[in-house]
Amino acid sequence: MWNLKTHEEHGVKYFTSSLLEKFKFVRHAFSTRCGGVSEGPYESLNLAVEKGEDPKRVKENRRRFFKATGLALERMVEVNQVHGANVVDASKVLAEGGEPADGLITGVPGVAVAIQTADCVPVLLVDPFNRAVAAVHAGRHGTAVGVLVSAVIGMRRNFGSKPHNLVAALGPGISGQFYEVGEECISPFLLRYPGWREFCVQVGGRQWLLNLPEAVRLQLVSAGVPEEAIDLAPYCTFSESSKFFSYRRDGAPTGRQLSVIEIT
Repeated sequence: MWNLKTHEEHGVKYFTSSLLEKFKFVRHAFSTRCGGVSEGPYESLNLAVEKGEDPKRVKENRRRFFKATGLALERMVEVNQVHGANVVDASKVLAEGGEPADGLITGVPGVAVAIQTADCVPVLLVDPFNRAVAAVHAGRHGTAVGVLVSAVIGMRRNFGSKPHNLVAALGPGISGQFYEVGEECISPFLLRYPGWREFCVQVGGRQWLLNLPEAVRLQLVSAGVPEEAIDLAPYCTFSESSKFFSYRRDGAPTGRQLSVIEIT
């Protein structure tokens, strides 16, 4: 399903999922690069503190984004993203700080869980029955080692979530036609996914095109999330330079998008 909706508030552009908007106890948003104060390679709504970027500009960008979306900046929780499969409860991060992980889950109202991306696929999950949510950073390596499965298991373990009740929204990431990788990057997918031919296309020699959003979608389905409960993003971070930061396109330095969800 392709149900992302575009919003603009005071110049800040962002997306929401029509599927997730059905649940009135949830607020969420996927950012773009539009509406901030950063300059150069970080222009303009860079929401991550990167080397070479002015932290004051990031602070102002975050203030603008959270004001536009109505999300709770003062209670936002992030992790130290490491391109793995670890998914943690936000309460642990609040208590201990700096957790290396690639996903956050919470059932606590007012806590906004967030992840950063610049080509990787951001995934937001909602359990409407147990009122729990998750934010997951699904990059190539994390997806290959099962980060979405970890998120589904974590929500079941911590909140009693049943996979068939979960609803998921994928935010903008790099599309398959632009994500060329070497054979060594494809091997882990061949081992994990019986249907790897649906998102891996050999383009010559040892080079392949990897459709990461499709791999993410298939992993959610294999974890028990219904296909009709998965919202997809009709955007490509690599090809749409006016809307998104892309590490694959621009290299370092570049900015980051932020994807956030909270229980109100």
